[in-house]
Amino acid sequence: MTIFKIHTALLFIWITFGYFPPVFGFESPEIDSLKASLTNETNAQNMVDTYITLSDQYSYFNSDSSLAFAQKALNLSQKINYKFGEGTALFLISYNYDQSGDWLPAIANLEQAINIFTETKDTLSLISCFHNLGVLYSYGKDQVKALQYLINAKVLCEENNETHVLSEAYSNIGWYYEYLKEYRSALLFYEKALDVDMVTGNIDNQCLSHNSIAYSLLKLNRPDEALNHLNHALELLPQVADKQREIEVILGFIIYYLEINDLSSAQTYINKIRQLANEQQFTKLAVEIYSVEGKYQLKRKNFHAAIRLFDKAIEQSRELEKYDYISDYYTEKGAAYAGLQQYNKAYEMISKAKEAYEMLSPDEIAEALSNFERDEIVRAERKKLVLEQELESAKTQSDQFRFRVKAAFAIIVLLIILLVLSFYLILRKKHTDELKANYNTINRQKLMLENNLVKLAEDEKNLKKLNATKDKFFSIIAHDLKNPFNVLIGISDMLRNEKEAKNTEDFDVLIDGMYQAATSGYQLLENLLEWSRTQTGAIKFEPQPFFIHKVFEANKDLFLEVAKSKELTIDLSTIKVMVYADLDMVNFVVRNLLNNAIKFSRKKGKIALLASKKENMLIVTVKDNGIGMPEQLIQNLFKIEKQVQRDGTAHEKGTGLGLIMCHEFVKINGGNIWVESEVDQGSSFHFSLPLSL
Repeated sequence: MTIFKIHTALLFIWITFGYFPPVFGFESPEIDSLKASLTNETNAQNMVDTYITLSDQYSYFNSDSSLAFAQKALNLSQKINYKFGEGTALFLISYNYDQSGDWLPAIANLEQAINIFTETKDTLSLISCFHNLGVLYSYGKDQVKALQYLINAKVLCEENNETHVLSEAYSNIGWYYEYLKEYRSALLFYEKALDVDMVTGNIDNQCLSHNSIAYSLLKLNRPDEALNHLNHALELLPQVADKQREIEVILGFIIYYLEINDLSSAQTYINKIRQLANEQQFTKLAVEIYSVEGKYQLKRKNFHAAIRLFDKAIEQSRELEKYDYISDYYTEKGAAYAGLQQYNKAYEMISKAKEAYEMLSPDEIAEALSNFERDEIVRAERKKLVLEQELESAKTQSDQFRFRVKAAFAIIVLLIILLVLSFYLILRKKHTDELKANYNTINRQKLMLENNLVKLAEDEKNLKKLNATKDKFFSIIAHDLKNPFNVLIGISDMLRNEKEAKNTEDFDVLIDGMYQAATSGYQLLENLLEWSRTQTGAIKFEPQPFFIHKVFEANKDLFLEVAKSKELTIDLSTIKVMVYADLDMVNFVVRNLLNNAIKFSRKKGKIALLASKKENMLIVTVKDNGIGMPEQLIQNLFKIEKQVQRDGTAHEKGTGLGLIMCHEFVKINGGNIWVESEVDQGSSFHFSLPLSL
């Protein structure tokens, strides 16, 4: 089933000029009023705004009039140098060409609009243009370019907290997953689109989102849920002004009934769609109508009729340069020839189907989606880093508050002691004999108080140790917990067990990789939780053999973007040596030391990850030429009772606990950690690991 790619609703026009509901088939009083206002209007910019609003109104039922008013708005805007009017007029001209199926001028006008809105830094309009340009390119062969424009629109929406195109962007990205038959991913984006529609109250898009979700559910063999969404779309139709949406919903019902082999109900809806198509003359939907009628005739075993209808769908698609589903039409046509036992022609159709599918470069689409998913993870990581910084700031404020409380408590205790002492001296002066008599009692009480103070001091020391352990645990979580692994494992497991998902070779590799990544992350979480018991002696130490250069490479990739921001060079040792240690602990130590090296390096500095053998140990060195450290700071680096906090060269904040954890992990693995540093000359952190069991 073709998912009808959504164009941007002209919200930026409605927001600017006000929205008047269109009346289909005749000119509304609002249109008459707008035309009348032009006769007395003398302000050229106001005239442009009125032309734009009229073009928008006519776009619902009279494309020629809409195009004429948009052209007037463009000419006048260029004459008076009204950039917003010029860009909006180009957008409307593109929209009308698109509605008539004339893609090339639609693209050309939209690209001009993008240049104008980029110059004026009009983000809201740029979002609409990016989205529509992505849709227009999707009708042709350059699907990767189309996908990139849609992703640009989605990213701009999220970065600027805009929702007026976000639903459409989600839906159209979902279509690309559907095209690759990754129906679970498609369903995820369609549901995200519906969530946005529910928040914004966009009934038109809600209708389409229900329709798209229904198709994905059908392909996932969940027909009851699919029918529920189709019924929701049907209930919303009376509130939708666009008649095209009604045809799309009816097409959804036809596909549903064909899937469950209810041909009688499918015929009923086919009759409805023919009537609506004849009334409205929707050029873009003719292909889809021919397609579902062909599928219906194929189900009825009217093979000749099916072939004729699929030929019309293919011919119309090529005329419109709309190549996204020609492959499916050839496949269905081949099935019809097979039904006629004309197997040579059936084989020929299958070959053409494969050729049409490859024409849209599905491998490049899959690669683009893979890059998109990686970029999404990077953006999520950046948001998480911001959150971590906010948490660090809150912790700093909390520490300052605790210090003030302790200081206040100490002052109060001191005042109490002074008062008690003063009172004691006065009483002593007046009642010397009584004090002598009670001397032994007071002395015993004094001894008891001293014992209590010693105990309190020990308790305070233990409390500080426990508190430091807790802070270290949370710091590790803040540094290492990267993704919601439980959700990722659940999704990857379902995809791996989905029968239809195993049709492509690359897909199995991708899913297996996702599953392994999720399992690895979940294992890391388990290790972190077990580490929390280090102070009780219950830590789970799991050494294993692994190559140290693999750890170097993984951590270099992790900090590549951060290093680029400072223009840093990270060199790796070429030595490939196997060590025997706990991989997660060693990975944490390297990551923490590399992070510190980046933090305290100046722009265009150099960092090196080195490894060398010394007897039966491997010496790992993280070296930088940054700001270095004084001797006094070096002496306190690995002491839990010393809170060493220092801002980086770009004012990066830290907890001061990372090196404490590094020291503990290296010690558990049977090694040592030390540092060599000079102020303004850089630092070299070394730690040792056993080469074998």
